[in-house]
Amino acid sequence: MSGGLRSRAARGDAPLVVVAPHPDDETLGCAGVIMRAAARGRSARVVYLTYGDGYPAAAALHAGRDEGELVPEDYVALGRARETQAREAARLLGLADEQLTFLGYPDAGLATMLAVADGRPWTQPFTRRSSTYGCTAPEYHAQVRGAPAPYLPEALVDDLAGIFAASRAEEIYVTDPADSHPDHRAAFELVARAAKAASFGRTIWTYLVHTADGRWPLPRGATPAMPFERPPGPSAISWPPDERRPLARALAARKLAAIDAYSLETRLAGDYVRSFVKSEEVFWRRGIPRLPTTG
Repeated sequence: MSGGLRSRAARGDAPLVVVAPHPDDETLGCAGVIMRAAARGRSARVVYLTYGDGYPAAAALHAGRDEGELVPEDYVALGRARETQAREAARLLGLADEQLTFLGYPDAGLATMLAVADGRPWTQPFTRRSSTYGCTAPEYHAQVRGAPAPYLPEALVDDLAGIFAASRAEEIYVTDPADSHPDHRAAFELVARAAKAASFGRTIWTYLVHTADGRWPLPRGATPAMPFERPPGPSAISWPPDERRPLARALAARKLAAIDAYSLETRLAGDYVRSFVKSEEVFWRRGIPRLPTTG
């Protein structure tokens, strides 16, 4: 490792930051970006906004009982399992545990949290929690501030802004505002607010995971010799994408292995998630939008 890279590591710099609303989004959208950064010795960080603990079908599968029988601890246990799987997927992509940051905000609630304007923390209906928590270790806010953060958008924005500033971020990746998943759209807005607060003046790169009709990505299944096809029908996403970055066969194979590390997701939607293994990854270039000021 060069002296420059050593000094960056000592400062905790991560010029490339991938933000994932849930564990697996980083691998579906940005596995190639992460692998290339790791191969070049470039510092990178993945930030998980939630533990993915608001997913009843996955919680029922993990707990081995019907959704109607689930209790809050089952959802917390799901979050713990998805964190463990995220760490294994990241290892396959070339990242170490210290390059992963878990924030512990509410899965299936980021958009609702943004919409609540009364200043009261939102309570996640599955875990029944209203503040951040750690599954296998204390979450970011507790590590940095000594206590959990309330489920408020300003707390999440403050956490992200601190990460971007401390990392000296040069590239930020997050889900696109045209993504049909509410958490994914909210993730972009939260990242945009944090980037503005951190005086990040560069492009935000976005990736797409969901379309409203559920028919993308195409072609279906892992097809490492084929590029992505245009989303079918009317779509909120522009096509072609701003950048199509080739993914060599060897990297596509590693991406597939990392996707398969998310065993709960592959058992529930294997054909869908494996469809992100293509001969490329696609990205859109987004500037920081003009955001309303908050009092």
